[in-house]
Amino acid sequence: MSANASRIINSQIRPRSFAPRKQLTVSEWSDKNRRLSKKGSAEPGPWRTDRNPPLREPMDCLSNRSSERDVVLMFPIQFGKTEVAVNALGYSMEQNPGPIMVCLPAEVSMLKWINQKLSPMIEETEAVQKTMTSLKSRESTNTKTFKDFLGGQLYIEHAGSPARLKSTSVRTLIVDELDEFAANLTGGDDPVDMLLGRTSAFPATFKRLFI
Repeated sequence: MSANASRIINSQIRPRSFAPRKQLTVSEWSDKNRRLSKKGSAEPGPWRTDRNPPLREPMDCLSNRSSERDVVLMFPIQFGKTEVAVNALGYSMEQNPGPIMVCLPAEVSMLKWINQKLSPMIEETEAVQKTMTSLKSRESTNTKTFKDFLGGQLYIEHAGSPARLKSTSVRTLIVDELDEFAANLTGGDDPVDMLLGRTSAFPATFKRLFI
């Protein structure tokens, strides 16, 4: 190969091979990758943060490059709180992988969240599908309440099973319907203290969302 040809090839390869991947915010990732399913949205199709601008700030606080650690949402009903959680989850699986837990107050609400939010997000979001080690529901790496993905694991738990909650350490914690947790705990634990303890192994890098 001539020196001139080698120089041309190297000039094309090097920037693509060694340039760091741009770190997206959660809202940028969602606008680029997320699609709303007919199963859970009245307006299926590409996600657009501009359709609900107040969601941008809390989503972006959950981004890897944000210094914020805790995000608490107290929004009106049907304002998009759960979509913030779903977008943050998909982003974390693809952009910032690690151990993740999603918690809901009861088994019924947990199963409803899986069927209406989690499963459609995985089905419609190719970027998340690519992280999954298996999409086959019969495999142990992909069950209703546990997903193994590249660089991390996803646990879906509920307050009715405090023993399982207490035994899991995660870096990213997403809690929906926090105000309902106390009514579903059976051991007298303080729900907030119990949930905060899930991220104690990651004091410098944890992210927590409470709805």
